[in-house]
Amino acid sequence: MDQTQLDSLADTLDIKYGVLDNLKDGKATYRSQIILTNKSDIPLEYKPNWKIYFCHIRMVEPDSLPKRNHAEIKTEGVRFSHVNGCLFTLEPMKTFKTLKKDESVKIQFKCQYYCVARTDLLPNWYIVSGDLEPRIIKCTSSSDLGFVQPFDKLEKWKRFHYKQENGAMRIDKYNPFTPEERFERNSVEDLGKAGAPVLPTPVKALYDWDKTAVLSVDKFVIVCDQKLENEADILKEKLGLDLKISYDTKSTQTSNAIFLLLQETKDDAPSSSYKLSINAELPSVRIEASDPAGAFYGIQSFISLLENDRVPTTELEDYPRFSYRGMHLDVSRNFHGKQQVMKLLDTMARYKMNKFHFHLTDDEGWRLEIPGLEELTDIGSKRGHDLSERTCILPMLGSGPHLTSSGSGFYSVEDYQEILRFAKKRHIKVIPEIDMPGHSHAAVMAMKARFYKYKKTGDMQKAEEFLLCNVNDSLLAQSVQMFSENSMDPGLESTYRFVDKVVAEVQKMYEPIAPLETFHFGGDEVPYETWEDSEACIALVKNKKVKDFSKLMEYFVKRVAKIVAKHDLMMGAWQDGVIHDEVDLEPVERKEFPNKEVHVYTWQNVWESGLSGCAYRLANNGYKVVMAQGTHLYFDHPYEPDPEERGLYWACRFCDTRKTFGFMPDNIYANADVKLTGDPICMTDLLNKHPEDHDPLKEHKNVLGIQGHLWTELVRTPDEMDSMIFPRLLAVAERSWHKASWEDVEDDSSRRVRLNKDWSMFANSLGYRELPVLDRMGVAYHLTPPGARVVDGELEMNAVYPGLPMFYSLDGGESWILYEKKVKVDPRSKIKLMSKSADAKRESRVVILESTSSKD
Repeated sequence: MDQTQLDSLADTLDIKYGVLDNLKDGKATYRSQIILTNKSDIPLEYKPNWKIYFCHIRMVEPDSLPKRNHAEIKTEGVRFSHVNGCLFTLEPMKTFKTLKKDESVKIQFKCQYYCVARTDLLPNWYIVSGDLEPRIIKCTSSSDLGFVQPFDKLEKWKRFHYKQENGAMRIDKYNPFTPEERFERNSVEDLGKAGAPVLPTPVKALYDWDKTAVLSVDKFVIVCDQKLENEADILKEKLGLDLKISYDTKSTQTSNAIFLLLQETKDDAPSSSYKLSINAELPSVRIEASDPAGAFYGIQSFISLLENDRVPTTELEDYPRFSYRGMHLDVSRNFHGKQQVMKLLDTMARYKMNKFHFHLTDDEGWRLEIPGLEELTDIGSKRGHDLSERTCILPMLGSGPHLTSSGSGFYSVEDYQEILRFAKKRHIKVIPEIDMPGHSHAAVMAMKARFYKYKKTGDMQKAEEFLLCNVNDSLLAQSVQMFSENSMDPGLESTYRFVDKVVAEVQKMYEPIAPLETFHFGGDEVPYETWEDSEACIALVKNKKVKDFSKLMEYFVKRVAKIVAKHDLMMGAWQDGVIHDEVDLEPVERKEFPNKEVHVYTWQNVWESGLSGCAYRLANNGYKVVMAQGTHLYFDHPYEPDPEERGLYWACRFCDTRKTFGFMPDNIYANADVKLTGDPICMTDLLNKHPEDHDPLKEHKNVLGIQGHLWTELVRTPDEMDSMIFPRLLAVAERSWHKASWEDVEDDSSRRVRLNKDWSMFANSLGYRELPVLDRMGVAYHLTPPGARVVDGELEMNAVYPGLPMFYSLDGGESWILYEKKVKVDPRSKIKLMSKSADAKRESRVVILESTSSKD
């Protein structure tokens, strides 16, 4: 086979991937099928030694892989192999029957666990043959994943149905929502206007809409305290007006002015507080703040009130509920560029969020330039077809064989500092996370490449200086994400030289802009068993520097904490970074860490797991806690339990904006709603079944706040990123700034009534005010299809966020009609439905409302 023939095969080979059955085999595996159809004149035969490389988030043929080198499907004459992580190969054996043009082969096989969504499958499968250039198989390259067959049967969209060891059945209760079910879920009153003029909700607010002021371009001036020059510039920029700025705060001018002033505050006054007064008669606007951040937040409220250059008479007092109001973004799994990050920061600032948790490294990529360790970005930031991983790391997560996809990219020091300056101007602190010791495949392989580079020159000191593993160790243990060689070796001194070097270089990037305060080291999902094969770790145990292998993680974390403290920094960690005892769930004693503060992000709270109590246990033990619960705050989960919705589902089957809005950080157990199955669970169930794991919160001061999260395994484009984050992040902004009165209501039914009323106001605010704002900011927020039903021959529709335009089609999608009120329809017809963005430029997925007769 030559390159031309390989190119032709890649362009014409048809691949169909289909899930056959998630339920038949019980809990361990599901059944899948790959159909290969040769559409080329070139025969597809065994002889050229071709292979198809593809990414798959579940282990293929888990009875054979990864224990054995291959899993043979003898009836079709092919075999699967596991390369590393999610990368697999499919290749012919000698018994493979040649496929001539238009001939097909159906390959049925088993995979681990279950697969219930189109986006579980990854794009850019590619074919290689010998030394020829690899080529992406065209039919797998589309972002719509059209090569994946529909999940059109119950056994395809449900995850499990089996008897547990205790004899009880574990049954997946979820089905995709019908339009009628969605109509019921959307049952909030359409107010015809925003429920509130300012989000997040202020502490106190009075508005007089009968008295409004016009912001006159040629008359108004900004009068500000000298220390608020940055905030004045922001205000001028956001208004888009050529306003003059005066620093004469003692001026006698009282009208046609926007005053930005710092006020004297008492020691116990809340930080970031402000007062906003708008006098429509003068007119004048007055923002008095406790500090520059408070002035900035007052400006955001003022801008929210401004419509068509008019603002109402207003008296507003406000301050935040929590000091930590954050968003986490993973740019390792798929890289998202500087402009996209800054758009996110700008939107966060609009809603008074102040912490940006920047997940810069993981198995699949190292995204930050570190001077002196060029290999981290020369190799670790690139994904492509190099099985040796000497020039780039493997093409994980469907990034394909070339270096041009979202799998490759990094921020230079200059890029990162530009992001820092942008964030500082908006009062957002950027918290860098360098994930270790697990989730470090990119770093481990980059430092191995450095080793071989300097070994070749004979400079063994440089070769070994920052090595993260012994190159002679055979490390086969795998992480949750099926990676081997993904963990730093805690037995090597070079590991700690590496950590110290990285911390120092990252800290230097902050010095000219804003001092770094917190270094987040990750610490999650470490496959501890990999260290049992490490010569250096074996020596640590043998020499009694650690008690046994179970104490290696604690040894590593304590040494990292000392390095971080040496640089006078606070330390951040995921909860499993400081809780290593998976039985007693006791954290390392806080006093073991010399850092001024240790911030722990509590993400593991699948309700039936017994881990939800870790948040309060950590707070009670002196750790500062950031609420990061996966069930409510992980935006890599879908908005609906539908196979066509993007997202993973390890913490819950779906998480919509309403669920995030209802999160109660001060009453964590009251958030318990459903198990992974969809069966109900409540606080009483948790406290009765595992009382020892569910501590009450005693140290309220140690709960810093709340954070939303986006992991990007399945998120490759800017629009996909926007859609997964928004509008859910606005619910996080609301809960982290404002404590709702219903949160303290103990009776579940009473609390639910008040929550629903509050959600109705919030949903109307999104539809009528905030989503149009996001449109203007270029944010491609998620669009949920409308709810609909036919009653007495009339079509009724509603939107999850009242005010969004809804459309229906009676001719199979040939033409679309804007829904405005109930309309007579043929009860026998199938009606197509969709929502559009507030600016009508984007569309939701299309769903079908079937008539009663067609259902029968």
